[in-house]
Amino acid sequence: MSLFGTPSRRSSPLERFVRGMALLAVVAGVLWAFDVRFSRLADRLQSQQAISDATGGLSEEDRRFLRQAAEDLRTRFGLELRVRVGPDGLEAPELDEKTVYIGLSPEALAARVILPPLAARALGPDFMAVVEKEILAAALAEGQWPTGLRAAAVFLERQLSEPRTGEN
Repeated sequence: MSLFGTPSRRSSPLERFVRGMALLAVVAGVLWAFDVRFSRLADRLQSQQAISDATGGLSEEDRRFLRQAAEDLRTRFGLELRVRVGPDGLEAPELDEKTVYIGLSPEALAARVILPPLAARALGPDFMAVVEKEILAAALAEGQWPTGLRAAAVFLERQLSEPRTGEN
């Protein structure tokens, strides 16, 4: 006897098995969809936190450009990019062996670049001096530090993309 008053129909073991597997497939599909959705959300939030501007001088276009540069560095080279602008920009946070740090203090007209050890060896000893003194310091002196940050990100990516020979 059925719960709703309709005559009960016995299902075969094969039919019960197929229905159980179909239900399991639906549950697995929903779990997979949630995983995909929230992993993308986590990646987006992480890239947004990579760019910190206490001065409010970065436009939305600048932020978008730097987030895209951070994403490119992550996918192409396995490096994370962290940018901090403000009075505490020269104080580097705790970094791991895969994080490139660019810190700016527009008030002090100073910049600091920290590379992971492997990237520092690959780019050579002059790279950080070029970025800090020629690109970022010049942009800070002209009051165009957002443009300097963009130029530094492009320069970093180009230098990493350049094929190197064993000149070291």
